[in-house]
Amino acid sequence: MPMLDEVEYQRINQLYLECIKSAQKFRIRNNVSSPVNELFKPLVQEYERITGFKDLHHNAIMHHRISQYGDPCKKYGKPLRTPQAKMCGACGEKVIKKVN
Repeated sequence: MPMLDEVEYQRINQLYLECIKSAQKFRIRNNVSSPVNELFKPLVQEYERITGFKDLHHNAIMHHRISQYGDPCKKYGKPLRTPQAKMCGACGEKVIKKVN
């Protein structure tokens, strides 16, 4: 799954906030409480432009920020759940931190 660096994430986050404001205004004007996914189309299109990955839900996009995760697990290869992780959540491999 394509991840966003900090510059890309800032652009996506700004679009997300703009889309949320639009959705809130739409809900108030039209007296609806359900999600208005169509109003998040600019966000989804920008993610696709940046990554080439299509049709990802707008809420899922916000979880694809590289800095939220740790280095890849040495054994499993998937990113650790946080930069501070002490073990891989997928395989249980202990993380050995480098001492500076």
